Amino acid sequence: MTKIVALSTPPQPPSSLGEPGANLWRAVMKQYTIRDAGGLAILETACISRDRSREFAAIIKREGAMIRGTGGVMREHNLIKHEREERALESRLLTKLGLNLEALHPGVGRPSKTIGVTLEHFSHDNDPEAG
Repeated sequence: MTKIVALSTPPQPPSSLGEPGANLWRAVMKQYTIRDAGGLAILETACISRDRSREFAAIIKREGAMIRGTGGVMREHNLIKHEREERALESRLLTKLGLNLEALHPGVGRPSKTIGVTLEHFSHDNDPEAG
């Protein structure tokens, strides 16, 4: 018989992550409980995206947002588009995990299916302007 024991400490960041991604991993795992394989894979991908966007941002900062192209014409750095795409991917993945919503309860864990909205939020019983 297999004994299932809940982990008392959150999983450490995967070795595939750089410093920015590992920092995001730790911040998320400190506030939320993600234990399922799918959720952990989505979080890891979001963290990899954070690593890439930060790497691209550092290169853009070093080389400048505008670079000289063919014929000496100034143009936008090629990595600006990629940095923006990585940031958007990170945001979509964190949203997919439900981490863009604050839970109603003060405990850790992903937000419930109610998404922090209950019927009492729509009640006008105590509203003096509701007629």
